[in-house]
Amino acid sequence: MMLSAVLALRDEEPMIEGALRTLGFCDEIVVVIDDRSADRTEEIARRYTENVHRVAFEGFAALKNAGVDRASGDWIVFCDGDERVTPGLARELVDALGRGSDMWAFRSPTVNFFWGRRMDHGGWRESHVKIVRRDHARHTGDLHETLEIPPERIGSLGGERWHFSHRSIEHNLLKTVNYGAIDSAERHATGAPRVTALTLLRVLAIEFARRMVRRSAWRDGMPGLVEGFYQPFALFCTSVMLWERQQGDAVARAYAELERAVTEQV
Repeated sequence: MMLSAVLALRDEEPMIEGALRTLGFCDEIVVVIDDRSADRTEEIARRYTENVHRVAFEGFAALKNAGVDRASGDWIVFCDGDERVTPGLARELVDALGRGSDMWAFRSPTVNFFWGRRMDHGGWRESHVKIVRRDHARHTGDLHETLEIPPERIGSLGGERWHFSHRSIEHNLLKTVNYGAIDSAERHATGAPRVTALTLLRVLAIEFARRMVRRSAWRDGMPGLVEGFYQPFALFCTSVMLWERQQGDAVARAYAELERAVTEQV
């Protein structure tokens, strides 16, 4: 049973080497790099594998699928640049596949670390499907890429995958801008409801209540408190981006009218 690790990356120079070091249990490593990447990600990746490819960005699902197309293993282990497959998860996976399995994929817990702290509250206890049979490993979706696998075909592993995300407020803001632009474009293209002032208030209130009240984000100390406020703000920003798209050329026309008005006053 051959295992292929697939990493789809953009500008992961500070984190990529740590991810690659945890994937030694795989038979091959395939790295697909977003062609907008401008740092040393490719150079570092080539220290660990010759199977490195720059691919034109056409969405996150397409980037991962490009990696699957270049992989030769029976199973794909997807890994982001800021993720670490722990030895416990690696051993459990190899053991499960060695015994044989009729599953199409495996789910395992993801543990988030923000500002170096393990997040146990605030809705950050997660589980993801990132170990998939190659013939079921193609993703769909521009931002929240998904796999079409029946729940009964997904097994569970107890080993953890560690996620070293949200390392600075600057990193968070850049991610919000990049992801928000893609998410708002996708929602606009599929006919999302009009964004109103009530929409913005509802987004802020519901997410704040979910993070800070129901999920007790404050119990994770300063990182939890920051995230409890930041996540509602991030959703607010995405909703504003959607509202901007829904305006069409109205804003441009308004400024054109203001330019005319200024000229008339001269």
